[in-house]
Amino acid sequence: MNEKVANAASESIVSRAKGYVSESIDELKKVHSPTRQEAMKMTGVVLLIIAFISLCLFVMDLSFNWLMGKMLSR
Repeated sequence: MNEKVANAASESIVSRAKGYVSESIDELKKVHSPTRQEAMKMTGVVLLIIAFISLCLFVMDLSFNWLMGKMLSR
C-alpha cells in the first residue's frame, strides 16, 4: 500500500516538473531582445539617472561637510 502511494507521489512530482519545464520553454519563446536603437535609448536613460543621482549625492556631501565644519569649528 505504501509503495503505491510513494509511486503516485513521485509520478506527480515528475509530471509537475515536466509541466513546469514545458511552460518555462513556452514563456522563453515569447521573449525578444531589444533592437539596437531601443538598447541605446535605455542606456542613455540609465546614464542620465546615474549622473543625476551622482550630482545629488555630491551636493549632499558638500552640504553635510560644510555643516559639520561649521558645527565643529565653534
